[in-house]
Amino acid sequence: MKKLCFCAVVLCFFALSSPLAGYDTSPSSVQIIPEVVWAAATGGGTWVTELQITAFSSGTTFIRVEYYYNGNGASGAYRYIGEAYDIFGLYRSVKSSNILALMQADDDGFQYYGTSGTLVIYTQGSYQLIKATARTVNGNFGKTFPGIKADDANSANVGREMMIQDLRRNAAYRTFTGFWLGGGSSYMTVEFTLYNENGSVIGSSFTKIFGNAECMIFNPFVQAGVPSGDYDNVWLRIRPLSSDSNTYGLFSFASSANNYTNDTYAHIATQFQ
Repeated sequence: MKKLCFCAVVLCFFALSSPLAGYDTSPSSVQIIPEVVWAAATGGGTWVTELQITAFSSGTTFIRVEYYYNGNGASGAYRYIGEAYDIFGLYRSVKSSNILALMQADDDGFQYYGTSGTLVIYTQGSYQLIKATARTVNGNFGKTFPGIKADDANSANVGREMMIQDLRRNAAYRTFTGFWLGGGSSYMTVEFTLYNENGSVIGSSFTKIFGNAECMIFNPFVQAGVPSGDYDNVWLRIRPLSSDSNTYGLFSFASSANNYTNDTYAHIATQFQ
């Protein structure tokens, strides 16, 4: 199938849409899945992300997806594809048992297996509304992430901080955080700080510079230089310091996993104030 670039469409939507505070979980023409995975699991098995999309408009809802994988600091590390994934009728749904494998079948120019990142789902226009949800599974273990509306309330930007709670690092659990810069910003500098149960900073604050549409996934405890020990009552402050766009910004999530059972948990970012 012919591959098309829809990046400009997505970024234009971000730049032109009006935020609807209070309706940030309602159906929209763009839905963001913070984390999708298709990769070998520590301890055996494979993580795959199932995806369900439900139409909230009559007629045919035309679906397109873009995948922004963990770029390890490489700005603009994304893959996109035009996918025939359309929905025919109000309240009807489509579902994939492995969305990245579905994309791989139509895109032999990139190896999706062994990667994780952020998925952006969008329709043909603002009059076509959808909701999406993802379920990442490996055998009997799994976690879910709801689709996030492209809205100010769901993203961090200068003067609009976010936080992720209940992070931990000890012998039993490992934690990773993930971030994707949307909204048409060409850059954003972000400060990250970990706090313990007493409200004290653990390790040191650290900064990351995100490029246009860049996805980064990292262990915040390692980045903060936190020494080994038992940390199980920690939260992360996400504080953008500078950006060239004041509309939608950084979409965030965290994932923790049990080192012994490989069971995994999703952590949703919320507004700091």
